[in-house]
Amino acid sequence: MGEQRGRLKALERAAAAVRRIITLGEALRDFLKDAGLNLSDLLLAMDEDPEGILESLLRRVDISEEEARRLELAYTPRQLNLLILVLHIFYYANPSGYYKGYLLYPPRELVVGPTGKVTREGLNLIIRSLGLTPGVSA
Repeated sequence: MGEQRGRLKALERAAAAVRRIITLGEALRDFLKDAGLNLSDLLLAMDEDPEGILESLLRRVDISEEEARRLELAYTPRQLNLLILVLHIFYYANPSGYYKGYLLYPPRELVVGPTGKVTREGLNLIIRSLGLTPGVSA
């Protein structure tokens, strides 16, 4: 069983090397593992004040305050903090659009607009890529 699992992992790595694309979920898991961090602990340390979360979203995403409030109603503070974390790590601190040589999906070109902020459509791509569901904690 262990040998079979090892071969499966090797096959997955080979497939990833051929496709040279990494999803946000895969990149986030790898980033946290490399940093020795646990997602739950990291999200607990982040601001859960609704005003602070909205302010952070509005700085990074090209949406109106009304749209930000709708996001606040639809998603939990943990989910919104996860979005902010992913935006910062993979789209602002890393403008190349790559993670460890792999093209991030969704790609920066589909996420970040000409203003340098994440577009509404880009935010929706990230939400779908992370598998976030309104009201279901991250």
